[in-house]
Amino acid sequence: MTMQNNYDRITFSLPHDIHIALNNLKDEIKTSKSDIIKSAIEHYLQLQEKLKLQKAIELMSDEYKNDNTLTEFTVLDSEAFV
Repeated sequence: MTMQNNYDRITFSLPHDIHIALNNLKDEIKTSKSDIIKSAIEHYLQLQEKLKLQKAIELMSDEYKNDNTLTEFTVLDSEAFV
């Protein structure tokens, strides 16, 4: 059984120099422009997700440092539990 991906066809414009570079890369690595663009977008989306998580970490770090109720039980961290 083969899995079928659903694709949407989109149209967009690129500056000429980027289009030339894309064509050159396509020929160099012997793949389609669609695959290169899909890969680039996937990488960009992963990067944006990582940046979003980093921002959340920074916000929560400030919250953790400034809200003593979040650290009340840290004194127990060094105790051995039986």
